[in-house]
Amino acid sequence: MITFKHLFSKKIDFDLNSLINGERYDASKKTIVFISNAIPTYDKDSGSNRLKEIILAYVQLGYNCFLTFTSSENDNNYIEFFKNEEVILFSELKNKQTTLSFLKAIPKVDFIWFYGPNTLKRHFQYVHKTIPEATTLYDMVDIHFLRYKRAIELNPKRISLKKRYKKYFHIETVVAKKVALVITISEQEKEFMRTYIAAHKMKTISNIHYPKISLQETLPFEERKNILFIGSTHTPNIDALYFLFEKIMPKVWEKLPEIVVDVIGNLNTEINDIVHPNFIFHGYIPEIETFFTSSKFMVVPLRYGAGVKGKIGQSFEYYLPLITTAIGAEGMFLEHGKNALIASTEEDFANEIIRLYNDKNLWLQLQSHSEESLTPFSRATLQKTLLSIDQL
Repeated sequence: MITFKHLFSKKIDFDLNSLINGERYDASKKTIVFISNAIPTYDKDSGSNRLKEIILAYVQLGYNCFLTFTSSENDNNYIEFFKNEEVILFSELKNKQTTLSFLKAIPKVDFIWFYGPNTLKRHFQYVHKTIPEATTLYDMVDIHFLRYKRAIELNPKRISLKKRYKKYFHIETVVAKKVALVITISEQEKEFMRTYIAAHKMKTISNIHYPKISLQETLPFEERKNILFIGSTHTPNIDALYFLFEKIMPKVWEKLPEIVVDVIGNLNTEINDIVHPNFIFHGYIPEIETFFTSSKFMVVPLRYGAGVKGKIGQSFEYYLPLITTAIGAEGMFLEHGKNALIASTEEDFANEIIRLYNDKNLWLQLQSHSEESLTPFSRATLQKTLLSIDQL
C-alpha cells in the first residue's frame, strides 16, 4: 500500500490492489486512464462498442488500462467482461472516492482519455491542473453541436434544442482546444472541425467492425423476409422511426402490404403510440444475430444526426444489404448501388424498399461488397492510429 496526498491535502491510504484487477498494475508499463460517465454498454449502443474496442486495443499494446465510471444497478455483466479482459476498473460510487483522488494514487499517468463532451466538461480542468504531465485526449464520439444544429433545422421552435446546441458548441470548440489531441470519428467530421481546432491536434478513430459470420453462413435471398430497424432511445433514432412509420411505410404497404418491420432496441421504452400488425417492437435483445441472418435488409432512415452509424457497420458484419439516407451514409464510405442504397426523401426511400425487396440481383450486388466495406473500420487500422498516438 502506498500513501498519497488527498485532494484536500489530507493523507489517505489508497490501495490500487483494492480495485477490480488492481493487482494487474505494472509500474514498468505505460498507463492510460479512460474517464467515462458510465461503463460502456457495448451490446446496446455503437459508441460504447467503439470505446470497448479502443480499450481492448490498448490492452493488446501492453498498457495499464484503467476505466473509471459511475456505477449503476445493471453494470455487473459489463464489469465482469472488462475484468476478464484485464482492464483495471474504478467506480466513484463503489469506491467512495473521487476520480481525482484515484488518479493521484497512480504513480505515473501517461494518457487520459475523456470520453464524450460531458465527461470533458466535468473532469478536464481539475485533472489537467493536478496531472499536467499526462497527455490529454478528447474523444468527441460525434460532433454533438452539429447534431443539434441539424435537429433545430427540423424543429426550429424547440428551445431545448437551442440550449443544447449552445452547451455543446462551447465544450466542443472552446474547452476542446485545451486538450493535447481531439479524436474525431470520421475524416468528414475532422474536416468540419478544422474551422475550430488546428488539424495537427486531431486524429480520426472510427467505429471498429469485422465480419461476425462467413458469407457461407448467410441465408439466400429467397429464404429471407422482413426488414430490420435497429435503434436506441437516442433522439435521431426516434425521429427516424417515426419517419419510417408515418411517411415511408404507408407508401411501401400500398405495393407490398405483407412487409413486416422488425424494430430492435429499447425504443419501445419511449414509443407507445405506434401500433400496427406489420410494425413489431422486440425491445432490447442481447443476441440479435438471427435478425441479421434472416431479414431481407436493414433500413436506416435518419433525417439528422452526426458521427458514424454503428448499425450500418453491423449490417456489413453480417452481409446484410441496407438502405439509408445521406445523413446515415456520412463517414461510412457508401456508394449508391454498390454497397448500399441511399435515398433521403420519403418517396425515394419507399421506392428503394420496394425495389430491393424484389430484386435479387441488386441484393446480391450489395451483399458482395459487405466485407470490402469494413476495411476502413478494421482493428488493424485502429492499432496503427493508436501507435501514432503512442509517440506523442
